[in-house]
Amino acid sequence: MKLIRRHLGRLMLSLLPLCLSAPAWAERVTLALRPNLTALADFKPGQADKPAVIILHGFLQTHESPIVFRLATGLAGEGYSVLTPTLSLGVTHRSSSLACEAIHSHTLSEGAAEIGRWVDWLLKRHKGPVVLVGHSLGSLTLLAYLEQSRLPPVRKAIGISIMEGRISGKSANQEALLLDLKKRLQAGQRSPIKQPFAFCASMLASPESLLSYLEWTPKRVMAMSGKHRSNIVYIMGGNDDRLGEGWLSGLGKTGVKVRTIPGANHFMDGEYEFDLLDSVIDELKGLGDA
Repeated sequence: MKLIRRHLGRLMLSLLPLCLSAPAWAERVTLALRPNLTALADFKPGQADKPAVIILHGFLQTHESPIVFRLATGLAGEGYSVLTPTLSLGVTHRSSSLACEAIHSHTLSEGAAEIGRWVDWLLKRHKGPVVLVGHSLGSLTLLAYLEQSRLPPVRKAIGISIMEGRISGKSANQEALLLDLKKRLQAGQRSPIKQPFAFCASMLASPESLLSYLEWTPKRVMAMSGKHRSNIVYIMGGNDDRLGEGWLSGLGKTGVKVRTIPGANHFMDGEYEFDLLDSVIDELKGLGDA
């Protein structure tokens, strides 16, 4: 079965440019978050006896990022209901990636709250369990959602290439930056600052925005992972060069199930996208609507 799916996947990959130009596989839906702020998503209803899946994109991206599109297409083809939201990041009807140089005032907790709204939206349309899937810092947003929710109505969260909120360089530099941001907020300073962060060589963000990501230190990620270990699975690339030292071993020590795809990078592209799809489907098996 996996071999057949892999060959079909390669055929789908060859047709991907056509699919991207005419994404007729899903319905575009909207969610009013507050006055003058509406979020977008694509939704494909599937079989009622299979779990519904929410797939979240990575940092500053949209639901049309390649890894989200490929996963959504593959899971929809297997009969799963799939919802792929684009976090608003404070921009109404956002449909394109945000530039690093834009002024960022959104916070990670706001993104987590949006996920909660989308979960509620989906539960009104699908009676079965909900599974969350996130990529990169999107996985961190899902972890923040679990932290915010006392009794999250989700059966499982799958983090792909999860990484902590960090700047490049020594840990001492990050600790100093955290202290500086907290002092700015205490003093009522809200002016944006420039700072390399994640994949941005120079990100322009408010102190509150940047702090909301940087506060998700390895210690905090490990603690929350351990707390929800029975409901979390991490899928990591064996050749992911964007992770901090000791990150994989640290995740394993939390008791969370960690699946590693040998040779895959942070974005699970190329031939590894089929291994990723197989891994996600394996994790969805047995999650009926009971």
